[in-house]
Amino acid sequence: MLVVALGCALTVVASTTGCGLVRLPLDAGRRLLPQPQPGPGSRDKPQMKKVVTEGASFVLYAPDGWMAQESEQAGYRSVKVSGPSGLEVTMSVGRDFTGGDPLALGKKFVEAVQQEYPDMSVTEAGAAGSGDRITFEGAYTGADGAPMQYRAWASVKEGEFVVSTIAAPEGELDANKELLLTVLSNIDVMKGAITYSGPLPVTEPLVPYKLSDGSASFKMPQGWQVQEVGATCFVAYDDAGKSFSAGSADVITPELGWQDAPLPVSEYLRPSEALKFLGEQDGTITDVEFSEVNDYEELASRMEQTMPGGGVTVQDMTYTCKTREGTPSKGYTLGFSFYSKQMNTAWTFKHLTVIAPEDEFDAYAGAFAEMIASYTIDQGWVADYVARGNQRLQQMQQETSDLIARNSDDIREMTSAAYEERSASQDYLDYQWGSYIRGEQDWVSQSEGGTIYKSDSWGTQNTASGDYYEGQPYNYFNYGGENPNTGEQMTPIDTRELWEQNVR
Repeated sequence: MLVVALGCALTVVASTTGCGLVRLPLDAGRRLLPQPQPGPGSRDKPQMKKVVTEGASFVLYAPDGWMAQESEQAGYRSVKVSGPSGLEVTMSVGRDFTGGDPLALGKKFVEAVQQEYPDMSVTEAGAAGSGDRITFEGAYTGADGAPMQYRAWASVKEGEFVVSTIAAPEGELDANKELLLTVLSNIDVMKGAITYSGPLPVTEPLVPYKLSDGSASFKMPQGWQVQEVGATCFVAYDDAGKSFSAGSADVITPELGWQDAPLPVSEYLRPSEALKFLGEQDGTITDVEFSEVNDYEELASRMEQTMPGGGVTVQDMTYTCKTREGTPSKGYTLGFSFYSKQMNTAWTFKHLTVIAPEDEFDAYAGAFAEMIASYTIDQGWVADYVARGNQRLQQMQQETSDLIARNSDDIREMTSAAYEERSASQDYLDYQWGSYIRGEQDWVSQSEGGTIYKSDSWGTQNTASGDYYEGQPYNYFNYGGENPNTGEQMTPIDTRELWEQNVR
């Protein structure tokens, strides 16, 4: 359950972080955790068996029949010990990246787990020990749909961190607490098994930046330079080879039969394929070798609901490459490939990308994650741009019919212009793209005369009155559209028609 990218994860770069690991003393599992105390309803102690995990990083004692699984993420290692009936113990260990702040560690832990279990809640939390540990507990829905309870400890001491949890089906945590804590307190980290020689995570203070046309904003480290390359697109960079960019590229297919085309020509490519193809086309990145590629089919399906006749593939990817300067580098990209389901003539690739020299990327992963999460498309700009684009497209369609009898050169010129304008009109999808990246949803209330409510990761706001309803029932993950004032079931703005009527 809880062996995820804790403490290092932020949004889409959970698998690329660089929280360094160091060797932990053999008693690390005990000295940062509470010792088990007998409680009411405790079960008879089962026979304990010594277990050495597959990677030999952990030695533990667990009841006969329990399973122990070791995993290694970028910057730390974890062990999950699973028993019957949903009982579970986890421990993750690594080098402290918070500056000794257990609250910050716990917060990053919760944010990371919510990526896998969006309904995870924290019902109680408090400080423990001498201020180097916090404890918190709550509930979530397990992978099999069963309600679960958990209790967790986030500890920092002597440059190390330990995050540990015990979990059980709802109503059974207290009855099994003694057993679960016994297993947890008997997990030892093998001497010399966990080492890390890479750089410590770098914390960069970020400053806001807004594109000159007002189309988008983001954050970047102080002193970075920005090259604006069109609406919503840019490259922010420093002199050391690190960069953050948002880009969009149109590609036409060979079926169009365009000789000497001014745009790249290729059959439709998934984002990872498109990144490699387009990077090598213009020489920005070459020798791309992917270490990880993840598909997001559910997100793609939700986005397609706003695209009549259109489709999209969504992937994120981690890779090594060489930059234009020939520097061996490492990168992470969140990519979207848009296409038409009716016409196989063109497609579009959009992306958010961070790149750094290969030996520096992991240390800057936390800052990169914050940069990506800060990227925001201005919805007012989108509405105005789409309105103008639609009007111009209708005009060009009429001009096309008037030119149908002209020679082939004129027709090709008009086809090119119509294609470019059609691509511009499709920018209305940036409204949905930006919403999905930020975790937002708009709702329209008929009982309040078309008032728009906006839900985000923290709650829901009445955009007319400014009233904000905070907490789990109203956040993006849990909110179902019930009007906080009238109880009306509001309509989600998830089609272009609704968007044009209520948002544009």
